[in-house]
Amino acid sequence: KALSLALARKGLFVTIVDFAEEKGKEVACLVEKENSGFHEKLEFHSAIFVKCDVTNPRDITLAFEKHVATYGGLDICINSAGISNPVPFKDDQTDGTKTWRHTINVNLVAVIDCTRLAIKTMQAQQKPGVIINVGSSAGLYPLFLGPVYSASKGGVIMFTRSLTPYKRQGIRVNVLCPEFVRTEMGEKMDPKLISLMGGFVPMEMVVKGAFELITDESRAGSCLWITNRRGLEYWPTPAEEAKYTVRSSSSSRNDMISFQAPLGFQLPHNFKKLFIKDTDLDLSALPLQCCAYIESPFS
Repeated sequence: KALSLALARKGLFVTIVDFAEEKGKEVACLVEKENSGFHEKLEFHSAIFVKCDVTNPRDITLAFEKHVATYGGLDICINSAGISNPVPFKDDQTDGTKTWRHTINVNLVAVIDCTRLAIKTMQAQQKPGVIINVGSSAGLYPLFLGPVYSASKGGVIMFTRSLTPYKRQGIRVNVLCPEFVRTEMGEKMDPKLISLMGGFVPMEMVVKGAFELITDESRAGSCLWITNRRGLEYWPTPAEEAKYTVRSSSSSRNDMISFQAPLGFQLPHNFKKLFIKDTDLDLSALPLQCCAYIESPFS
């Protein structure tokens, strides 16, 4: 809602895509009122609502088609759908269809799907565009109370950062990673945890971060971490990123780190079996490089 209204104040046409029809239509009306001063004699609505289940690829496709048919193109796409796992991971005895699998489908798979369609739309119109995916600080460091949520947001971050090359086509994909914001989902978090993190992040900071990623043309594949304690900062820092930058192939092979296990390598006595996936591999001629343990003391 906050991002939609902020875009409306710039005079942009906005399509609200949500599963909650009543709330979605309400936001669309607010957006239209907000940007009415920019579009006094329009023959169509400056904001529309499209009901969509983001886990349904057909729904997503229709939403993009509706937006393009109404407004003629796509300049900015913000993928912000997200849910928390309704059942604590440690207590979930189901196959996850309605719990953790659904969380992954909404938080990660749908973001991938929407990003894919946004890129396809922008490529077709041969115009620059910006895609903002909404991640979370929980994707940057572990959220022990919500491991599946943390995993889904971590996936969003790495997926987005891997799309940097699209900048060559004029398409910039970035990710916002706020700490807890006062939303319906944020209100469910332990107040003590929120307090330790400096309180809820103001929605205004999130909007500011989004506009920074939209307007700064140097930003592509960027992850903007938003916290009360440090404000807006990009992650990883240049110094941190330099540690993991792949070197040129001209580097001397002698400088490479060896990951070969020592000859005296011993398995922990607690592990009873060793499983090697490739049964046709002659291990006698190779140094032990990696393996997968099964039947640990916890099995």
